[in-house]
Amino acid sequence: MVRFTLKQCSYFMAVAEQGGIAQAARVMNISQPAIAQAIDKLEDITGLQLFDRQHARGMDLTVQGRAFYSEAEKLIATTQAVERNVSDILANLAGTIRLGCFQSIAPFHVARLSSRYHSLFPNVEVEVSELLQSELVTELLTGNIDLAILYDLGLDPSLLGWRVLSKPKPYVILPRDHKKSSQTKISLKELADEPYVLFDAPGSREYFYSIFARYQITPQISFRSTSLESVRSAVGHGLGFSLLTMRPNEPSTYDGHQIVSLEIKEDIEPTQIVLAHKVDASMPPLLKKFTDYCIEDFKQQKSKPR
Repeated sequence: MVRFTLKQCSYFMAVAEQGGIAQAARVMNISQPAIAQAIDKLEDITGLQLFDRQHARGMDLTVQGRAFYSEAEKLIATTQAVERNVSDILANLAGTIRLGCFQSIAPFHVARLSSRYHSLFPNVEVEVSELLQSELVTELLTGNIDLAILYDLGLDPSLLGWRVLSKPKPYVILPRDHKKSSQTKISLKELADEPYVLFDAPGSREYFYSIFARYQITPQISFRSTSLESVRSAVGHGLGFSLLTMRPNEPSTYDGHQIVSLEIKEDIEPTQIVLAHKVDASMPPLLKKFTDYCIEDFKQQKSKPR
């Protein structure tokens, strides 16, 4: 266990730099006996002879003293860095945020949020986990993540609290050569007898089924996938139409096929994308600051033309 103190090291370094106790005392504005006692104690604890004490020439570092000065310098620098980091932590400018995100939402928002927040607060690390809806809820409740971006689908307000980030409306996608692709809006009833490509992620699946049920439509599933891009690709290949909420900017699928996006004529309540946390978990300022940032960032994204 280290028994010498930072104060003793700083006094030692001052004497080494000033060449004597009297000079160091003047610079540090403390008494000479205080510095002399600190040096004696430091030598006693370490067993080192730090100075050649020649009254005519002041105090010169010994070989051991020079070596110890180098180590003391590193120690003081490390301590100063720790003090700065503590100040950053107190100001919520440093720390780690464990963020979960629903898999189909993540490609649209997570990289942007992480990179922009890091540019503002370089000492804050955002650790991201991309999971399904039920997995995100479990991770929040077990304390394995701090916050989660997910859909407000079946969330229990007695267990989770959340802030709304956006309210995307569902829309229809059709292959480019579909007979109705030139329309700007379409009724779900116009597509009731056509094959349907299901985005089969838990939570999303139930949401889209509930929309069809509201209009007494039984979808004829021709293809299903838990991958958003696989769903878009299947539509591009003419396997059917689909409903989605997340909207890529590009009309091309990964394999080069073209799809079109149409608004739905029916008045469908949009689903909500929220930033959730465990109700009984503490919300330190670091997380509150990030939450406020996310809300503002999503507002800015909403105001941009698509």
